[in-house]
Amino acid sequence: MALSTKEIHALVGDVRRVLRPGGVFVYTVRHTGDAHHGTGTAHGDDIFEHGGFAVHFFPRELVDALADGWNLQEVHAFEEGELPRRLWRVTQTLSR
Repeated sequence: MALSTKEIHALVGDVRRVLRPGGVFVYTVRHTGDAHHGTGTAHGDDIFEHGGFAVHFFPRELVDALADGWNLQEVHAFEEGELPRRLWRVTQTLSR
C-alpha cells in the first residue's frame, strides 16, 4: 500500500461515490505506532520500504480526515505477526 495521501483520499472518494447510503466501508492499515514506521527506505508521505515492500503508515489524523463526511464507527487497534505489526481496522458508514 504505497499510495500517496492524495491517492488515498481519491480512493476513499470513489468508495463513497459507489457505496449505497447506509453502506459500510471497512479497511485495515498499519499505523505510525508500528515498529517499522520511520525505518527502512523512506519515500516521503509516511511511506517506508522494507524488503522491497513499501507501506504507507497512517497517523490518526489521516484516519479522521478520511472519515470526513462519513460516520466513523470504530478504529480498532490490533497486532499481528512476530514483529508485531500494529494496525487499525477502521469501520465507517454512509448516512442513510
